Amino acid sequence: MAIKCIVVDDEPLAIQVLVSFIKKTAELELLRSFSNPLDALAFMKTNQVDLVFLDIQMPELSGIEFMQLLKKGAHVVVVSAYDDYAVEGFDQEAVDYLLKPVSFERFVRAVQRVTARNESPAKPTIPPSDKFIFVRTDKRIIRLDIAEILFIEALRNYVAIQTPKQKILTLQNLRSFEDMLGKDFIRVHKSFIVALNKIDSIERQRIFIGEHHIPIGDAYLKQFMDALSMPR
Repeated sequence: MAIKCIVVDDEPLAIQVLVSFIKKTAELELLRSFSNPLDALAFMKTNQVDLVFLDIQMPELSGIEFMQLLKKGAHVVVVSAYDDYAVEGFDQEAVDYLLKPVSFERFVRAVQRVTARNESPAKPTIPPSDKFIFVRTDKRIIRLDIAEILFIEALRNYVAIQTPKQKILTLQNLRSFEDMLGKDFIRVHKSFIVALNKIDSIERQRIFIGEHHIPIGDAYLKQFMDALSMPR
């Protein structure tokens, strides 16, 4: 069954390029394109949409705000001229983040990620344990002992899980790890979750875990210090 998609972008040329790519891709069925994101949201209330190709910087509503209003069920592939919003995009569970100008080859890879999500959701296939989790990498699902995790970092296209021996890359988003991991882990920055029992020291707004330096975001500082039961 074809993936029903829409394009939301305030640039006519960008819409034209994406529409041409969609028409060349057998897995996709284009329903409509929109230059106004509010019109797209209204359309999605009465029509089944499986996939949204979404610009970030738009005058009426930003792509991030659009995703925050979006009901669960539709996948989002962000298409932007700027990479500044990649972390926010993945934090809102975007499947992929494409930088303009987009090549057809890169577009196809994004569609393949959407197809993979539909066939095998990027969540643990076994109920969560307090001792281990299952993580989906590009080629396989691996079991990872929670006690091995030092911290988790949101990168541009992936999330990286740092252990003492290796860095594991996954397409799962940072929010999913917040749900899976217990009280021994805490979000300290829009891009970082750390294991409290792995912290070596804290200096100003920076956490030290071995040779790794992790910033503490202003919005997360009070929550972090409360977790340590210490005054700021």
